[in-house]
Amino acid sequence: MKYSKRTGASYPAANVKPLSVLLVLAALSAPGARAPAPLRVETLVSGLDTPWDLAWGPDGALWVTERGGTISRVNPSTGQLTRVGRIDVVEVSESGLMGMAFHPDFDTSPYVYFAHSYRRLSRVRNRLVRMRFEDGRLGTPEVLLDGIPGNRNHNGSRLAVGPDGYLYMTTGDAGQGDLAQELGSLAGKVLRLTLDGRPAPGNPYGSFVYSYGHRNPQGIVFHPATGALYVAEHGPGDNDELNRVRIGGNYGWPDVHGFCDGETSREEAFCRNHDVQEPIRAWTPTVALSGLAFYDAELIPGWKGSLLVTSLRGATLFRLKLSAAGREVVERELLFEGEYGRLRDVLVGPRGEVYLATSNRDGRGRPAAEDDRILRIAP
Repeated sequence: MKYSKRTGASYPAANVKPLSVLLVLAALSAPGARAPAPLRVETLVSGLDTPWDLAWGPDGALWVTERGGTISRVNPSTGQLTRVGRIDVVEVSESGLMGMAFHPDFDTSPYVYFAHSYRRLSRVRNRLVRMRFEDGRLGTPEVLLDGIPGNRNHNGSRLAVGPDGYLYMTTGDAGQGDLAQELGSLAGKVLRLTLDGRPAPGNPYGSFVYSYGHRNPQGIVFHPATGALYVAEHGPGDNDELNRVRIGGNYGWPDVHGFCDGETSREEAFCRNHDVQEPIRAWTPTVALSGLAFYDAELIPGWKGSLLVTSLRGATLFRLKLSAAGREVVERELLFEGEYGRLRDVLVGPRGEVYLATSNRDGRGRPAAEDDRILRIAP
């Protein structure tokens, strides 16, 4: 059960509509868990069109991609939004501009990486590009990897630089489930690349492929202490999955939905024969998991050591406290259920504040007057 208290308080910020301040108190769903402290939610930016990825830039700004191809920087103190680049994309249903990541040595190599959809002949494809950031603007996109199978839906594509210094990219199955099991295809995979777009040394199959058997993974994050990789992905109506991804792992799609269920089931047989890795948590019916972040700060009491996962259909932020080994969820909290509509991404700021991107203008939501928005959450 969720409780919320609305107040009429507001205050202005430069180049932003007045901030709507909400006091939100969510009850823990885990039995016996203590009640959390009140949280303040404020609209930092409004009037966006389907924001897809939030990232904290090395320049101290909050960066955001919009699915139609726009890239912007946001001043986190004032909410001022500055457009810094645009990519020509094909935006049909779920396709368009998606994930981004920054070069880890940004001072000497000021590259920003992006995943986006494009059209080849009559078909949707996806590609990875990088753009150089100089004098407050992004330069011309340089294609690092293209020809990745795409479609109106099931494109992935989230990016992250791992603790090993390589670039990780999630890809969807492009609506062709069997491609997820084909090691020769880039669809339905987690890819690992060097920062100039080559297959990373040590990849298990001598290609870009790091893991396979994924359906539509739209969340990716690394544990800041252990370096473990976590991926959140959409299920087909059942079994959204939160996976702890290991190198070379097979995550079962399309033959396995969620867990390997039952000794006599087809899933159990496929799992045995293909060494399928089970998720650490699954959701049925699906809630359409999207963004994923790890909370390692002290600002919000009780949140440290938790994965934060946004959901589109579920319109909820899930907080999932991990065990010390990071292999199971030991506590679960549902936050802001239905308060802001579809939630696409989550980002943890440098002080421990949390940012959410709504996705109510993506063709499947019911946008409010200020949508889409970037929300900031803090005590």
